[in-house]
Amino acid sequence: MNYPNKKQVLPVVFYISIVVVSLQFVPATGKDALSNRDGRITSPMFYKAIAEAVKKADEYYYEEIDRKEMYEGAIKGALAALGDPYTYYLPERQQKREKEDLYHSKFGGLGIQIYVDKGLIKIARPLPDSPAIKAGLQAGDYIVKVGDVKLDIGGPGGQTRDDIIDILRGRVGTKVTITIQRRGLREQFDVTLTREEILPKSVRKGMLENQIGYIQISSFTGRTNAEFKTAISQLQDGGMTALILDLRDNAGGLLEQANYVVDAFISEGAIVSTRGREHRFNQEYPAHDSLLCPPDIPLVVMVNEYSASGSEIVAGAIKDTKRGVLVGTDTYGKGLVQQRFPLKNGGGSVSLTISEYFTPSGASIHEKSITPHVVVANRTTETVNVDGSIKEFVEKWIEENEKTAGETPTEADFAVLEGELPELISSLGQEFVANLQKSVRQKARRIFDVNLGIYPLVDLKNDKQLAEAIRILNEGQVESILAAAPTANL
Repeated sequence: MNYPNKKQVLPVVFYISIVVVSLQFVPATGKDALSNRDGRITSPMFYKAIAEAVKKADEYYYEEIDRKEMYEGAIKGALAALGDPYTYYLPERQQKREKEDLYHSKFGGLGIQIYVDKGLIKIARPLPDSPAIKAGLQAGDYIVKVGDVKLDIGGPGGQTRDDIIDILRGRVGTKVTITIQRRGLREQFDVTLTREEILPKSVRKGMLENQIGYIQISSFTGRTNAEFKTAISQLQDGGMTALILDLRDNAGGLLEQANYVVDAFISEGAIVSTRGREHRFNQEYPAHDSLLCPPDIPLVVMVNEYSASGSEIVAGAIKDTKRGVLVGTDTYGKGLVQQRFPLKNGGGSVSLTISEYFTPSGASIHEKSITPHVVVANRTTETVNVDGSIKEFVEKWIEENEKTAGETPTEADFAVLEGELPELISSLGQEFVANLQKSVRQKARRIFDVNLGIYPLVDLKNDKQLAEAIRILNEGQVESILAAAPTANL
């Protein structure tokens, strides 16, 4: 997933439950219905003006128009006038996708993670126990056709990734035929799959050295709480003595799900509160007595500049209550709550910022961010972007070795590829700094893993923030760091 710069709008926002609002055209009933006595524009006058503008365009514009697109554009323009990047219009398709991925976290599909490459859909990895696995699909396979539809993402046909997702997803039990181009094979081949219920996971877990549990939450979806409870329980059954909670690159999600995660660690006080212009949106979410993760389990929470909204709820509450140590870099700084309002007329919905949220100490972090107790940068400075050269080198190496050996490389084969990287580094020129070799290795490893569907839970060799979190726990420094930290210093 690509994430924006700090100055850009974060793509995932923070939501609570949905209510219904109606935007319907109100007919004018006379002169007084169009304006107030002081000449100010009224809602009926505005609706009539939009309808008239669309009608004029329909009559006189030199090409055919799409009335629906124009009315949607009017809604987008009206919401954009508020100057809030988190307030916007969602078309019906986007609203449907959001319900599947965020609220319900389930849909009828094939069980593949995909991305766009060379104008085609490329499989990042098939999910365990999915129709894709059963059909023998592999990471690195290109989907060149779905049914009779040839794929050309971004080409003259105007296809988008979302268009293809709409075709691949569908009702459970229905079938879809896709055409695959596989590395090392000259001929394409068809595969027919039966859609099943897919439950994408937002939580991953594992056990590190010295029985340190590790849980990564990628987003707060409708199933995060259940997945998180299962992960904690399994780690405890495995003898967990400390825990690292990784919220890096987690851009948010559902408020109540973030609240559930905090409630696992805090037994009293408020976890988070929200305040808005409408009093009905003012809420307080209290902690409960029962703890899923008791205080004798030392806790480190990892955050970075893309930890936003729900992640900041968790990080802020943990920091305010001194339940754990935060490691990483300053968070994004999004302290606003959005609510979806479906539109009865015309479909779609509007996302409106309805309130601001506050940490247990009453602090707002909107546009301020949360500073970790221990600041650790995790990125190597690079002087030149060599991604394209590395990608071409690694993918060519994989394809040639598949042809030679007659089988797909495994994770162990990266050591062979690594031995050939000096050749790549030498070809890149002399102007690169001394850290280029490490940078190239890291990028090559990422591309190698993506093309072969290898997704290691952690990178103990290169992840500086994780190494620091482990060191703090191994050396028993959580209590001393928290004792030295001022209260509510966000």
